[in-house]
Amino acid sequence: MSKERFLTLDDIKQNIEKLKSFMISNKLDSFYISSSDIFLNEYVPLPDCHRYYVTNFTGSTAEVIVPLSGKVILFIDGRYYEQADIEADANQVEVYKCPYGMGLQTAMKEIILERGLKNLGVEGDRIDLSLFKDFSNLTNVKSFNNAELSRVIDFKTLSFDKTIRELSLDLVGESTISKCQRLLNPGEAFFITALDSIAWITNLRRFEMPYQSTFRAKALATRENVYLLMENIEGEVQCPEIEISVGKFSELEKFFDLISVYETTWKKCLGAKTQSFDKIFYSDRSINAADFQKLKKHFGEDKLVNRTEGLIPFHASKNPTELKSMESSFNRGDQAIFETITWVKEQVKNGAHLTELDFFNKTNEFYKKNGALEQSFKTISAVGSNSSIIHFSNPSADVVFKKDELVLLDSGGYFESGYATDTTRAFLSGGTASSRQKEIYTVVLKSVLNTQNAVFPEGSWGSLIDGLARQPVFKYGLNYNHGTGHGVGINVHEGGYRLSTTSAVPLKENTVGSIEPGIYIPGFGGVRLENVAVIEKDPSINGMLHFRSLVYIGYDHDLIDESMLSAEEAAWLETYERECQTRGRSFKYRN
Repeated sequence: MSKERFLTLDDIKQNIEKLKSFMISNKLDSFYISSSDIFLNEYVPLPDCHRYYVTNFTGSTAEVIVPLSGKVILFIDGRYYEQADIEADANQVEVYKCPYGMGLQTAMKEIILERGLKNLGVEGDRIDLSLFKDFSNLTNVKSFNNAELSRVIDFKTLSFDKTIRELSLDLVGESTISKCQRLLNPGEAFFITALDSIAWITNLRRFEMPYQSTFRAKALATRENVYLLMENIEGEVQCPEIEISVGKFSELEKFFDLISVYETTWKKCLGAKTQSFDKIFYSDRSINAADFQKLKKHFGEDKLVNRTEGLIPFHASKNPTELKSMESSFNRGDQAIFETITWVKEQVKNGAHLTELDFFNKTNEFYKKNGALEQSFKTISAVGSNSSIIHFSNPSADVVFKKDELVLLDSGGYFESGYATDTTRAFLSGGTASSRQKEIYTVVLKSVLNTQNAVFPEGSWGSLIDGLARQPVFKYGLNYNHGTGHGVGINVHEGGYRLSTTSAVPLKENTVGSIEPGIYIPGFGGVRLENVAVIEKDPSINGMLHFRSLVYIGYDHDLIDESMLSAEEAAWLETYERECQTRGRSFKYRN
């Protein structure tokens, strides 16, 4: 998720100096800055991403420790190796490239111990409770709030004014009250700050921030109501179970007081059943440390119960109506991608002047033509050697298409249901593919085919399928520095499904996620092929699960070396292409 930079490298340098002066005055030898906002959201507009202000790095995922002595340490994973080297100033920032399989938080904790950091500052409203506790076990931690840091660094403020949308049951399949009563017993409540979880339980969408269908809110769900704290509201919500309070997110205590009044006074006046809470659930991975202190102060620590996964297990399991909505969205997203690739190939064939930026803009145009309300992430439109940058972020009007080049298109959209789509296709710009281009494309295709046609017992760890996906890649002496798949839901990255070498996430029926192996060769180009699939019971093997693809866009046969495919792989490919043909989206069998 790249964003447009608005600071110079000199601005970054000055911000680092200001922060270090603040650290000296507060007797700190280090400071942790995350990529998240106060909702611990992964998808943060760049002006609200404090990590950017001291690194110049625009990728969606990274962590930062600023030591008092030496360079800022930027922790990134394999998706961003090339991008971080390009964006970060090596004179100010040390790029710590975590080996695949090592989490960013693990790397940070190792650095704290290795460097003997004794006094760590953190933004209490931008660090999850779990990490705050981990840091506290290693060093002395001092928490600061946003107002204090804003006096040190000039963080930009944002305004949000989109109209809220209330979805019909035809799109989501279950009412808010049904979800609340399925999740909670009498006397129980759940404090929620994960934005996709709030959007799911309320059946509301707002498209408030770029590349998201969610909205900024904090919530307390009970069996009878969902109480929402929002800083502004445009539009109306008809659902009687949703009570909206408008106030400041930093004044959470006032929100809790209003809930107490409603539960003990207003409900009684209305003749409704009042509720006292015996248990308040929260997730230590999705509540920030500052909010936890306020929750504990208001309700008492003895009533608080940690559910680490939060509501993820519930909204990761899609009901039939949600799956139908997602299938509809993917069908339209597929059409946008097919039309884009067809258009690019025609332009190159006819010798038109076509730039990488034209490619980016045209992709988004085709999504809108097919009904997309927003993109679900910034379109990755990379040409030639840029296709090796896994999350390429800067499409340029100076990069002109030529024949015989690899092209990478990773894109997704939001349609009326507010569930994300996400699909990647690599293809040849035109002309004739080299043997090396065909080899890496076909290897990735073999990986997709073998993974998509796998069968496995329910509860198998995601690492099992990740290993299966890498086998065809390993056999050619290659690998890729990212996971094979992530969950997809209201956010384009959702928990409850994860394919990686370290994933212990059990694979379950009705979860939806990506299958996206790739090969990336700096200076040459890259190939990634991504289908999103739903996990279902296998119809022919008792007790087994399999994948059913939600994506049907034919592959580029200009890049396939059929001699590299086994008979089984060739049969799988033919079956897939025939289905794409029936949908009018096969490059092999053009209608």
